[in-house]
Amino acid sequence: MKLSRIAATVATVAVAAIVSGCGVTHHGATAATHATTHAVATSTATSHLLAAAQPAATPAMQWLASAGGQAQVTFNDDVATLAAALETENSAPTVANHLVFEADARIVRTAANTILATPALLPTTGTAAYKLMLNDFITVANLLQPGPGYGTTPQDDTAWYAALSASNITVS
Repeated sequence: MKLSRIAATVATVAVAAIVSGCGVTHHGATAATHATTHAVATSTATSHLLAAAQPAATPAMQWLASAGGQAQVTFNDDVATLAAALETENSAPTVANHLVFEADARIVRTAANTILATPALLPTTGTAAYKLMLNDFITVANLLQPGPGYGTTPQDDTAWYAALSASNITVS
């Protein structure tokens, strides 16, 4: 990925974070309306800057701006949270840490199933590989739940590395 694409991706993700971060505060609806107006204005300004910086939107940027791309960003965040919870539990194997990674695994599984069940969230290219990746992460999430094969490190590691390998795909 070229540096300009990385910068554009970071800018787009920042705009998405600004827009999605609007919530009602103790100031009530007026603050939410102001925050929304500000976020939309910021988003519009950023869109114009991105358009001026790049002659045409790349397929990757179009994907990121789509509902499927946003679902992928959320899914990536869920996977990162799960990875952090597994790392925490690995270094401090307490019941509380164990329950956290089980819950995070359920979130990953739900997100993957939601994307798979909603054709509009699937990419137009690399669809088969994308579905394989999501199914691999569902397998990981299932292994991290009580049941057959639960808690066997070789199975967990094999599934995790298969899912990470499958996630190295290009979508748009």
